[in-house]
Order: sequence, then C-alpha cells, then structure tokens
Amino acid sequence: MKNMFFKTVANAKNNSQKKIRPTIKKDPIHPADYNKYKLPFACEDCSHFSSPNEICTLGLNTESHLKRNQEKTYFTSGKMMLCRFIEID
Repeated sequence: MKNMFFKTVANAKNNSQKKIRPTIKKDPIHPADYNKYKLPFACEDCSHFSSPNEICTLGLNTESHLKRNQEKTYFTSGKMMLCRFIEID
C-alpha cells in the first residue's frame, strides 16, 4: 500500500509540469500599424546586432529575427517573432 501512494504522487508531479514550447511566440501586427509606423522588429534594428557576422552580442539566435525572415513570416501569416531584448539607438 505504501508503494502505491508514492507512485500516485510521482504521477501527479509529472502531469502537473508545464510543457516546454518548441517555438517562438508570434505576435499579430495589424497591417495598418505595419504600414503607418516604423516598427523596430528585426535584428538589424537592434543595437545588440553585429551586421558583418549576423550575430547577436547577447548570444541569442538571430535566424528567425532577421529582417528577410521576419518579413516573409509577416506577409504569409500577419505575425512576427518579436525579440524581447531589442534595444534601439
């Protein structure tokens, strides 16, 4: 009986853990806002971006945040993968 209790507690802990999301959150951007405002949305707009190497000085992955990829994603889905660490000059 004692072993049954511990197995139940272990199963409850495993079921209550949050699942890890494999993708980056995509934020919807209204087309009027995209056309009206100059939104800083790409690595190229950030002060942490090193242009010659296309790397982030914070060590973040830049592939999905590069302007060419951001625009492609936006034009197909209306959403962008905005970096939460972007800093503009």
